[in-house]
Formats: sequence, structure tokens, C-alpha cells
Amino acid sequence: MLFPYGEWAILFLTLLTWTEKHPSRRFFLMLTVAWLVGKCLELFLPGTMPWHWHFARLAVMLVFWVWALRRTEHRWLPLLFTSLIVGVETLFLVNEPGVVPYISWVFASVLVLVAWLSTKSYWGTAAALTGSTLLNQAFVRFTNDGIVRYADLPNEFVWNFGVGFFTIWAGLNLGWQVYTKRGLQEKDAEQSIFKPRRNI
Repeated sequence: MLFPYGEWAILFLTLLTWTEKHPSRRFFLMLTVAWLVGKCLELFLPGTMPWHWHFARLAVMLVFWVWALRRTEHRWLPLLFTSLIVGVETLFLVNEPGVVPYISWVFASVLVLVAWLSTKSYWGTAAALTGSTLLNQAFVRFTNDGIVRYADLPNEFVWNFGVGFFTIWAGLNLGWQVYTKRGLQEKDAEQSIFKPRRNI
């Protein structure tokens, strides 16, 4: 099992937004509560082989998807495009496993590109990627039945890639906003210094 980067990132961001009283602390607290509820479900409903259901991660993805859907204009067409790509990836992995090296990264890059081009927004991309991944879980369960010996739902790569991708994107976006705001403030300060005063 890979190190749970996604869980640690969510916990760190929750603590950060709570201590610094950011407006987004409600969002991260909702993700943490969803994770705890899902973890309780894992204790009471243990998965049977070959399916290992990560209810905590699925609960976080579901809350994140609903949150993103409420903040985007383009909802269903990007979801359709990304779901088709994820479905093709699943069929490819079932029928031709290991043929293309780094296939998970290749499909992840294509998926992000399609989601971005069809929505052109952070929350639109988040809704398309998370929604298609959630819908794909049932598809994976159906296509892999009787073929695989063990399957994580959601997949470790999908979980860690998703959390890392959206965290880095949001961080870069926040940094860019701070940088441009500071640049505008410096420009306004320079203009006020060189602005000629009127004689009354």
C-alpha cells in the first residue's frame, strides 16, 4: 500500500484553514467529516475479496463532487467526455494490461486536458474528473468481475493523483491571486506618488 498522501494533505489543509480562519475551512471540515463517516463504514462493512472498498475516500470524493457541481456552469457534457475516457482506460487495462508504459499517467494527462478544455474552470474540471471517477467505480466492478484477484476502489493512483493535482492547482491559483493583487497595489502606490496635486 502506498503512503496515504491524500489523507495527510486533507488533514493538513483542514488544520491550516481552521487555525488561520480561512473562508474555506467549512469546506475542508466537511471533507474531514465525510472521511470519518466513511472510515466508520469501513469498520462496520468490511470489504470482501477481491473488492476492497475505501468508503472514506469515496465519501470524500462524493462530497467534493457535489461541492464542485454547485460551483460550475458546464456540468453534464464534460462529465460525459471524461466518463468515456475513463471507461476506455478501464477496458484497455482489462484487455491489454502492461502494454503501454506509464499508462495511468498518460490517461490522467488526457483526462485533465479534456476536462479543462470542456469547462475552462477549476470547479468545472473538478466536477468532471471526480464525477467520472465515481461513475467508473460501478463500471470497474462490472468489467473486472471474475478477472482480477484484488481491486482497490478507488484506485490508489487515482486517489493520490486527484488530491495532489487539485491541491497544487488551488495553491498555484491562490499564489497567483496574491501576486497580482500585490502588483496592482504597488502600481497604484507608484501612480499616487507621481500624480500631480491640485492647488486649491
